[in-house]
Amino acid sequence: MNPGEIYQAYIPDAGPHFIVIVSREELNRGKKVLAALITSAKFAVRSTFANCVVLKAGEFGMTKDCVVQCETVAPIPKDVIDEDAGPIATLNDEVLRDIIKAIGFVIDSDCEPH
Repeated sequence: MNPGEIYQAYIPDAGPHFIVIVSREELNRGKKVLAALITSAKFAVRSTFANCVVLKAGEFGMTKDCVVQCETVAPIPKDVIDEDAGPIATLNDEVLRDIIKAIGFVIDSDCEPH
């Protein structure tokens, strides 16, 4: 699993969600990965927030407009991720950079990807 890959995950108490892997590949070899959850709920409002990155329908395997909620970086157990299906898509460098910068906004830091 690599940064920028999008997977389907079945989050307990929240149901199925797309997640974007943001942790370093070498850290993803363990039992957990860090991920930003993607949701389409309240798209009209959340799409204007500095802590959210928009993914439009038709981009990166998305069937409807949604946002990456960059304030929700959390450890996601691998057993809830559909690894067998593989990644739905991989973000391009520009969108992954926008996500890293939005995480930086959340933690009040000037984050840039390597």
